[in-house]
Amino acid sequence: MEIRKLNAARGWTWVKQGYQLIMCNPLMSVTFALIGALAVFVAIGIPVLGPLAAVLLMPVILAGYMRVCRALEEEEEAELPLLFEGFRKHTMQLVTLGAFAMLGLLGASTVMVFIGGEALSALLENFQSSNDPQAMVQAMWGAGSGVAFSLLVGFSLVFVLMLALQYAPMLVFFNDIAPLAAMRASLAGTMRNVIPYTIYNIVMQLLAIVFGILPYNLGMIVLLPLGLTSLYVSYRNIFPFAHELAATAPDSNHLEA
Repeated sequence: MEIRKLNAARGWTWVKQGYQLIMCNPLMSVTFALIGALAVFVAIGIPVLGPLAAVLLMPVILAGYMRVCRALEEEEEAELPLLFEGFRKHTMQLVTLGAFAMLGLLGASTVMVFIGGEALSALLENFQSSNDPQAMVQAMWGAGSGVAFSLLVGFSLVFVLMLALQYAPMLVFFNDIAPLAAMRASLAGTMRNVIPYTIYNIVMQLLAIVFGILPYNLGMIVLLPLGLTSLYVSYRNIFPFAHELAATAPDSNHLEA
């Protein structure tokens, strides 16, 4: 698996080219992103098993939208069935990624509780019963260094898990890579490009602040598809397809994972 190392400016390029992908078919890009998000929210709303199904199916739905992005990139005719392409190709591997995500979240929670002990358990119980954000912040500050350390460790584990999963559905779907290998490649690709990835996140955070002032959460109509299309662009930049490798110059800056 080849992983390119890119310069810092690519972080902005991912956002710009993601916007350009949207403008190839704005109505379809926005509509399909909202349909995918709606499917996840509907699954979460199902009692008991809903959140479990949502986590398991998230990579499947993400792979479908990435297939839509591929169609936009190749100037193909993109229709609604493409959004559900993950249910027809490599479905079990994509669901396996969802299972790994679930196990990872469970593992991070277990580590947090183990480190934080009873103080963290009490804080989490108060969090579930309290509707006062200021009181919760004060409770966190007063819980002690052990709780703060446990939260730091837990959030760090979840962040690493997120990095390992962000490109994994595309690597499984497009590159035919096994789920665990895809997660390793996703994490390696992100860490190898940590500078453009940081720039990209800063730009997206600034855009979130700007669009966040729009009423009725209208900013999400722009941010959701932009986040997805720019993620696809970054994947295509970092992980070249086989036919692109054949045309790569001998001195190209890439490594084997």
